[in-house]
Amino acid sequence: MYLDEKSNHVTTEQPTSNSQLKPVSRTKDESLHRLTKIVVSTGIISSLLMANLCSLTTTYAAYDGVTSTRSLVDRSILISSASTPPEPTTATDIGEKLHYTEVQGGYYYTVALRNDGSVWAWGRNLLGELGISDTVRYRHTFSPVRIPQLSNITAISTVGGGYSVAVQADGTAWQWGAGRTPSKIHGINDAVDFTVGPFTTLVRSRNGTVHSWKNPSQKLPGRPSTEAEPKPVLHQIAGLNDVIQTALVGLDGYALKKDGTVWTWKEASETNSKPTKAKMITGLSNISFITDHSGDLLLLDSKGRVWRRDAQGKRTAYHHELKVKKLDANSNYVLLVTTSGDVYNYGRTATGKQGKVTSLSNIAEVSAGHYHSLALSADGIVWGWGGDKYEEAGAPATSAGGMVYTPVQAKLGTDIYVKGKLLQSIYPAVDTSETIQLPIKDVASALGAQFEVHVEGEEGLITHYTLKYNDRIITIKPKESQYTVMSTNTVDPQEGQLVPLPAPISNYSGATTVPYEMLKGLGLQVAWERNTARVTIDE
Repeated sequence: MYLDEKSNHVTTEQPTSNSQLKPVSRTKDESLHRLTKIVVSTGIISSLLMANLCSLTTTYAAYDGVTSTRSLVDRSILISSASTPPEPTTATDIGEKLHYTEVQGGYYYTVALRNDGSVWAWGRNLLGELGISDTVRYRHTFSPVRIPQLSNITAISTVGGGYSVAVQADGTAWQWGAGRTPSKIHGINDAVDFTVGPFTTLVRSRNGTVHSWKNPSQKLPGRPSTEAEPKPVLHQIAGLNDVIQTALVGLDGYALKKDGTVWTWKEASETNSKPTKAKMITGLSNISFITDHSGDLLLLDSKGRVWRRDAQGKRTAYHHELKVKKLDANSNYVLLVTTSGDVYNYGRTATGKQGKVTSLSNIAEVSAGHYHSLALSADGIVWGWGGDKYEEAGAPATSAGGMVYTPVQAKLGTDIYVKGKLLQSIYPAVDTSETIQLPIKDVASALGAQFEVHVEGEEGLITHYTLKYNDRIITIKPKESQYTVMSTNTVDPQEGQLVPLPAPISNYSGATTVPYEMLKGLGLQVAWERNTARVTIDE
């Protein structure tokens, strides 16, 4: 929810396990073998996380009236890094409307790729799943946050525990999440796409070969990303070429070749061991897509029929009454997209309902998150439904128990440009029905303005806020949809001009936010272009 309450800004909820979800939308990777290992490792990780989280409360998203120990770099970044890609080209620069081109659901969070090459995420960030900061955590966000340092991205993949990877247009690779901000993966220069599993990650190269490496462990709060970490050791999967898609089911790897055949191998179970050589699975031909469901392999053939192949190699028809063009699954349920663009779900679905998903049409892709489901329409709109405890569906929950039963449209992430430079904040711009709210401390820092929270009494109740820039000062009180602006040279406060606002100052996921219109009171040129998802702030 979008509330002005202290309880919504400080992370106090106990984190859950470093999850078990497979990469969605592309490939899946859950199996009983995997779950057995995760049950053991998760208990250890959860204990460590709780110990560290409890001892590092000041590094969490703090109420803005309270001093926070996080650095200015964590709070606001005008994109810069020694390894930072070039400044992104927006879709408006090339005459194309902004929209999403890929979406993937993880364990309580969502990652989406936009057609301008930027990557956005929303949902839970208790374990650093979103990859926006080394130290700051907050409970949830339905407003998309731009992943820092990523531009010109062409493909994404994620796994339930929060580890994500992306391919840049030049074939290089980036990783983030699981407590880390983005960093380049050295040694990869010709990637096409990835499959992130619970233990390993697969990269498919332009020449159709496949390599794998072991996933990094969860990084606990307090360890900066600059701290040296082991570089991934890549192993080529022998016997593979002309591969067009990959999948992971625990430590079982699968590859679909251009000729419609399916191949399999075993990923390394020990640190110093290597994957086995891939072998073709007999009896499978004319396959166009593969994924997994409860340890079984789901296969889509060239005629639009889905087949289910169990661990013993037995193949059975799966809902042949439907002609399917896309599918996705996890250990609980299956999503099917028909050639007409309708969506069907079966199994232990996110809402408990079987069959056709109402209110969806013209769908091109689907993604089976662990507790929430996602669909991408042909015109680039993301729809979410199911579990929404952390707003991972893309909007606040619409039903009791943190649920969304009728798909809701996710927001298009909004960029903020301050004096011509892209502001990279760990807090999103929040698109509401009245206006768009901006994280004012980060905006003020980028402007060179001064924002202050004024409190009184032992309880530290906020009396008012002030924003100073050049010779102007704005004063606004909590819950009031108006502010006073005056010159710093004016002594008499009665001379201040009272200006109405469409909404009051507020708080969201730990940040104080203000309607963008308030910045006009500083004499700035401020514009919000909803169609191009951009706020510009200039002199």
